[in-house]
Amino acid sequence: MTDACAERRAEEAAPSDPAERRIGPLARRLPPIPASLSCSETFAIFEGQPGLRGLAVQEEGRPLGMVSRDTLMISITNPVRHALYERRPIRLLMNRSPLIVDAEMTVDEVFELIAESRGAALGEGFIVTRGGTYLGVGSSLDLLRESVLTQRQRILELELARRAAEQASEAKSSFLANLSHELRTPLNAVIGFAELLESAVVGPLNERQLGYLRDIHGSGHLLLRLISDLLDLSRAESGRLDLFEEQVGLSALVESGARTLSPRARSHGLELAVDLPGDPLLVLGDERKLLQVLLNLGTNAVKFTPRGGRVVLRAGIDTDAGPFFEVEDSGIGIAEEELPKVLETFGRSDDPFTRRTEGAGLGLSLCRAFVELHGGRLELASRLGEGTRVRAALPAARLLEAEQPRLERA
Repeated sequence: MTDACAERRAEEAAPSDPAERRIGPLARRLPPIPASLSCSETFAIFEGQPGLRGLAVQEEGRPLGMVSRDTLMISITNPVRHALYERRPIRLLMNRSPLIVDAEMTVDEVFELIAESRGAALGEGFIVTRGGTYLGVGSSLDLLRESVLTQRQRILELELARRAAEQASEAKSSFLANLSHELRTPLNAVIGFAELLESAVVGPLNERQLGYLRDIHGSGHLLLRLISDLLDLSRAESGRLDLFEEQVGLSALVESGARTLSPRARSHGLELAVDLPGDPLLVLGDERKLLQVLLNLGTNAVKFTPRGGRVVLRAGIDTDAGPFFEVEDSGIGIAEEELPKVLETFGRSDDPFTRRTEGAGLGLSLCRAFVELHGGRLELASRLGEGTRVRAALPAARLLEAEQPRLERA
């Protein structure tokens, strides 16, 4: 097999990804000039190829140096230097330390070499070899052209990936919306008939039957909440969840949450406390979503705090002048290495107590989505066996002007 056939096979086997293109196929197959060739003869070669920036100089079958078009032009076109170099060998004007790269190096690797220490290669080019044997010369213009093609290819791939992700997100949102509609109708019927039977309108039931009905009723509501959470989370991830902003009193919000959580806390044998600032704390936000965040956090706190424990609902202004509300408990806590996991969608701690409790792992991820929709952040601090504190920190810009005098006093 001839060398030309081997080179063609190598080019055909080159990766399709421009980022992995080898430098070999970009090399110009120009014959090297001998080191004894005169400067005027070399100049004639450059005149015959206007786009040529450099030539490889070879001696005894090995690359010896590189002669630059610019260097030669300066020496030959100057009358004084012309007489000095016209008949002299080209080795006198060549670069004796040219950049020599292997044909298997990638375009990016050659760019790195030029950027690090071989700036001269930008003007004169570089020598390409394969297995130590001269192959041709490369130019910075070819590298730049290939780099542009690479970047265009990468931009195209990113655009295609973005469109695919948008289509997948759209399909997921549509699927969840349709699924939500299809499931809500029979679930509402199940819940409604359970309430009807429990009210004894159609006849009395014994205690065992009432217990089953309560389980059916509770499970139906649980599924309904799960469907709503999935739909909200999907909308938040796709950026289609809107805020209905209005003036919200955080103190009133916390008190409302405490009233809702109070019966459940009592049934679990827990103390439920409220810690509020002296003055009303007014913010601009979506009251329904903020209340849902508070109730989700409070429900988790009650769920994971053993009997005799304490849960505190709190509101205030932090050191960054941002309003916040938080839920703190004396429950089982979360191991430090599992804190990132519980904030993920469907993420739950591996603690045995956690695994025994109901839940799909959507609560915290949905809370984070709602808080981030307000421009805030959800902060989670916990120690295993000591308790957990989750804070919904809102940006200072959401604090209404009526609160500024109190903030200055603080």
